[in-house]
Amino acid sequence: MRTSIYLAALLPLLAATSPLIERAGGPTSEPIPATCTVINPLPHAACGISNVNGYKPDPAFAKANLLYEAYFTTGLSQAEDAKQCKQQCYGYGTTGECKSSFVGYQVPTPKGYQGTTGGSLETGCLLFKEYLTPLDFVASAEGRYLNATAASIYCPS
Repeated sequence: MRTSIYLAALLPLLAATSPLIERAGGPTSEPIPATCTVINPLPHAACGISNVNGYKPDPAFAKANLLYEAYFTTGLSQAEDAKQCKQQCYGYGTTGECKSSFVGYQVPTPKGYQGTTGGSLETGCLLFKEYLTPLDFVASAEGRYLNATAASIYCPS
């Protein structure tokens, strides 16, 4: 009996710190079919950018297109964080509603996120209703938005 009470008290704390787990109101992770094309739209050498560290989605793009955001501390690899965020994008709402995702490290939480004053540096997963292109990124403050991974997910109808 006592163990059950402790577990019941502990589960919400574990859920709050677990990376990208399904939670009430959060998108469901769905594997992306092989028929879809996933393109990394981060700025790159062809755009005259030699280092993509420190780039974030343009605030105007984010404000107009943000569907969902989650911030967390992760123990997963960068590849696994990116995979889970992409799969949450693919599983978001109706098929094709989410078109792109972005994962970055040292991303400041926004003011009001989960009732906080914001500014806590976390891993951020952002989902958007429009495709990201290299032109949709801007430089961020030094030491923010590190090791970013972005994906635009194109699937046939």
